[in-house]
Amino acid sequence: MTKNIILLFLVFISQYVISQTTSEAKFVSGEVMVQLKNSNELQKILADFDLKLTQTISKRFNIYLLGFDDTKMTNSTVNNLLKASKSVVNVQNNHIVSLRESNENIPNDSLFNYEWSMLNTGQAGGIIGADIGAASAWDITTGGVTALGDTIVIAIVDGGADLNHEDLDFWKNRNEIPNNGIDDDNNGYVDDYDGWNAYNHSGQIPAHLHGTHVSGIAGAIGNNGIGVAGVNWNVKILPVVGDSRYESIVVEALSYVYVLREEYDQSNGAKGAFIVADNCSFGVDEGQPSHFPIWEAMYDSLGHIGILSMGATANHNWDIDSIGDVPTGFSTDYMISVTNTTNKDKKFTSAGYGLVTIDLGAPGTTIRSCVLNNGYSNKTGTSMATPHVTGAAALLMAAADSSFIINYKNNPAQGALLIKQFLLDGVDQINDLQDVTVTGGRLNVFTSIGLMLAVPIITTNIDSLDKELLINTTGVDTLLITNSGTDTLFYNISIEDQPSWITLSQYEGALTEGESSTVKIMLNASTLDTGNYHCVVNIDAQNIDGKAIPVNLHVFDNVGVTENIISKIMAYPNPFNNSVIINFSSLEIGKAHIDIYNQYGNIVYYDDMVVGLKNSSFVWNAKSATAGVYYYRLTINDKPGRVGKLIKTTQQK
Repeated sequence: MTKNIILLFLVFISQYVISQTTSEAKFVSGEVMVQLKNSNELQKILADFDLKLTQTISKRFNIYLLGFDDTKMTNSTVNNLLKASKSVVNVQNNHIVSLRESNENIPNDSLFNYEWSMLNTGQAGGIIGADIGAASAWDITTGGVTALGDTIVIAIVDGGADLNHEDLDFWKNRNEIPNNGIDDDNNGYVDDYDGWNAYNHSGQIPAHLHGTHVSGIAGAIGNNGIGVAGVNWNVKILPVVGDSRYESIVVEALSYVYVLREEYDQSNGAKGAFIVADNCSFGVDEGQPSHFPIWEAMYDSLGHIGILSMGATANHNWDIDSIGDVPTGFSTDYMISVTNTTNKDKKFTSAGYGLVTIDLGAPGTTIRSCVLNNGYSNKTGTSMATPHVTGAAALLMAAADSSFIINYKNNPAQGALLIKQFLLDGVDQINDLQDVTVTGGRLNVFTSIGLMLAVPIITTNIDSLDKELLINTTGVDTLLITNSGTDTLFYNISIEDQPSWITLSQYEGALTEGESSTVKIMLNASTLDTGNYHCVVNIDAQNIDGKAIPVNLHVFDNVGVTENIISKIMAYPNPFNNSVIINFSSLEIGKAHIDIYNQYGNIVYYDDMVVGLKNSSFVWNAKSATAGVYYYRLTINDKPGRVGKLIKTTQQK
């Protein structure tokens, strides 16, 4: 090759790749990636800066690959020009990316090589990669506690467990004295130190092979030099005996799980257990869900306080959509139904399927796990597949950042559904599950964690706005919207029925991680009569939970209106379960009126009473109301009153 040809070749290469200084990786010369606030601004950007559209990278997020003549402009120049544009959210070079082997956290457990479901290297004739991605996930977290310090617990509803197994870490009720015949913690269960036995209504947990094996798959202690590693190395396991025989036993078992989590929430962690998932590796073959409304309602109730339920489908090659099954035929949003896959990423022959009913597959064939007397053995079935998903849910909770956990605690039902969606969206697509399961895939906990860690979260400085204006005046308040998660938050703001007395300084925006935006809420009473006005400001974003900000405006016609007409007010208990009391004291004699409305601004309860100069109370019997956030507005004689927030933890069915 002549010198001229070599020189020409080097010039050609330089038109595509430039090696930058050590501060930045290699990138393509003459290309930049840009993220715009709105797609309709693209043509103006192209014209203003003499750029061309090379590729639409993401229509959903308005991300484009733009090209330019790098003999006239440098990448640095184009980056700086675009950064100065108000239309641009992000701009960067198009970097060169190379294939990289994943960093995997391999535990030292002596039998880990047999655990193909955690890391499939082709052992025992399997297909490399036909696993749940656990080894890669463990490089992020191995479980144990949340970002806020909550000890994570999973409930294994089964036949019992070997409480003395050295490779399992069982939850203990430290507020209960074992075997004294007294309900020391007043939770309704006597001597439930180790858990609960719904068969004989006691705290005695029998040793049980199946329950021990299931527990080990979900949560065997990892990296302790012995035995196996569970999906979550450090999770606490709550054994609840109630896996079969009668549905009443199952419901009692699930009710115990509910009580412990409710205790934890109401005592701020002093009592109960922070249960995030329960595992039910049992069911009724060909059961028709319509015949089991109470069992399904228990899953709904558990979901409303943040607990996902995992159900193993039938160990038969049945179409559950047609044949029926309990619990995996239930339509509840708070259950994940699981079928069995092999080390070759095939559906196990004797395992149920269903395009509508069965959510995903998980490894369940020849699974090595704990058995009685500190032993280990292989078992096969959907019973083995399901605890992989249970352990994965707990691992996601351990990987979540503090913003996610705060949001989960404030909105447990929404948080549980987010965890479910991350698990379903993170599956590896496999041919054998296409068109026979909801997702068409097999569990991949590593991908699911990645999805969870790459989502924006909307937080605001106010939950509601209560404003008083003198007639013919205006007022301004500030709504601060913050992206407390990761990835860019694209949001839209709307006001239901858009009343003329309220306007906003902006109705859409984009926020990068940690960024905030100030929205001015402008209120105008110049065209209003005296009285109370109400609307809801909704902040929405695709694929994540939005926020609803109730706005209350009171317009009055003299400056003598007192702001202290209600001298004190208290709502208790709050959070509440079936009913809440709003106790208050009035400085005037007259009529008190209360409205309670949901986060969408719909009034769900109202009442009136005559009050005097003493304490009074409204009681909202909310047994049939759905779990979630509510607001109350209390007025005396139609004068400005008080607004507060209520949180209902459960819905009774």
